[in-house]
Order: sequence, then C-alpha cells, then structure tokens
Amino acid sequence: MAVKNNAPFKPNGALFYFDFTPKQLRFPPAAGFTVRADFAGGEVSSDLGALLLGAVDQRIGLIGRLVKAIGDSRDPRYIIHSLCNLLTQRVFQHSN
Repeated sequence: MAVKNNAPFKPNGALFYFDFTPKQLRFPPAAGFTVRADFAGGEVSSDLGALLLGAVDQRIGLIGRLVKAIGDSRDPRYIIHSLCNLLTQRVFQHSN
C-alpha cells in the first residue's frame, strides 16, 4: 500500500498518520562549519540559502553543469569574467 507523506491511514477505523519527513538533514561542511537543517525551529540564519546551495554545488557540480549547458559564445579577447564566475555570482545572489 502506498501512503503519501502525512496521509491518514485508517485500519479498523483507527486514524494514524505517517510522517516520512526526516528529523534532520546533514550537508557537507561549508566554510569550516558543520551544516545541519532541522525542522524544530531555534536559531536561524539568513545566510543559509547560500551555504546550502554551496554544498549542493560541491556535491553535484551545479554551476559546472550550467556552464556546459549554456555554453559561452563570447569572443575570448574581450572576456574579463568567465561564464562560470558570472553564473556563480548570479545564482548565489538569488539564494539569499
């Protein structure tokens, strides 16, 4: 039987809820800090988006994949900032 997250299940008329949400998510260290996400509240940081995105980028090579998918057709003689640097700045700018 497939049960959706938090979907009610009624065996013999009793009501049960299944919660498949992990209690804590762990990410690779970022800038020398241990990065964990939990859903219990507590102290929060507005910089978490950039830290999480950085960890994802390290793990799956997100920016490198974007560079390959987009390609750079600019004349190399006039390039000051690489496409990788431009995409990194733009993507991380929107993560905060």
